[in-house]
Amino acid sequence: MIIRNIYILLFLLTPIVLNAQPQRETKGGAVMSLNVEKDLPLRNMSVNFEEELRLITAPNVYDRTVSSLGIDYALLDRKIKIGAYYAFIYLYNNDFLYEARHRFYFNLSYRQNVEQFTFSWRVRLQETLRDENRGSYRVNPRYVMKNRLEAEYAVWGKPWKPFLSCDFSTNLNDDETRYDLVRLRFQAGANWRINRTTSMDFYLRWDEYLKDDDPRVISIGAAYKMKL
Repeated sequence: MIIRNIYILLFLLTPIVLNAQPQRETKGGAVMSLNVEKDLPLRNMSVNFEEELRLITAPNVYDRTVSSLGIDYALLDRKIKIGAYYAFIYLYNNDFLYEARHRFYFNLSYRQNVEQFTFSWRVRLQETLRDENRGSYRVNPRYVMKNRLEAEYAVWGKPWKPFLSCDFSTNLNDDETRYDLVRLRFQAGANWRINRTTSMDFYLRWDEYLKDDDPRVISIGAAYKMKL
């Protein structure tokens, strides 16, 4: 009940936060990804690979690709999961140049089933190394903490699971925005179970930047998930 009330409070406060933001440009986008998970011989451990492509409206349709690889360790009947990841990012940056970035991050997540609902919380600590020969950056590397809350509903006898999530990003080492909330990401969609080992997510994503001058981005997304 406490977890459910926290979700309700956060989603009720979200329109207030958004209304307080100045008018800014809004862009459209698309996100497509492939996720492959494989259990390891060691108990409760798995390896995870994901390839993601993001597109965005002008000036350049290509936004970025993200290739990530990591290991997860599950505890307490998979209610708690710990993971360490590396991601290679190739993007079109704000200086209108193509740039390669390297990202390292650590995840800690918890999930709880309440009847047909599944509530989850994930905290991520990440470090991103950016190429200063391809862009001008006030802080490099950048350290960010992300918290994501998600609610999923299982429809009895149906392969669909609607979900709703909110992601909060906080800068940790930027003197101008240290410990400030700098981005909100909302996702609403559904997971479609194809069979026991594969599924697809279809969703609508809203990225709202609170401190930077970056435009908000509203994207449609699809993710194919496979467990080997």
